[in-house]
Amino acid sequence: MRVTVVVTIFALGSFLLSCSGGGKTPADVSKSFTEKMEKGDIEAAYKLLDGTAEATEEESQKVKALLGEGSKQIKEKNGIKNIEVIEETISEDGKEAEVTLNITYGNGETDESTSKLKKTDDGWKMSLSK
Repeated sequence: MRVTVVVTIFALGSFLLSCSGGGKTPADVSKSFTEKMEKGDIEAAYKLLDGTAEATEEESQKVKALLGEGSKQIKEKNGIKNIEVIEETISEDGKEAEVTLNITYGNGETDESTSKLKKTDDGWKMSLSK
């Protein structure tokens, strides 16, 4: 009985950790960001961006408006059919990463997208810098 309880607690803890973003790779975060954009979950996508805690209300609204436009464009392409990670490169110091995704939309169009990410205290975040 004790072993079952320990295994259940471990499994639940692992599930909660994965849902909270802990332990996710840069590629996982990049895919998650894209999926949230497809679903129109602008608030969740916004939380995956680096530097949002320091943004003014005006800056925050501008970024969310841009995310909304991106979400609209995905919907116009009939959503996302597939997301494939082409490459994930993490810097030697482990603080930055670059992820290239190949996105196939519902209408058959494809798009190759490269994103930069930063490692923060809260895990990997999409970088707004170029």
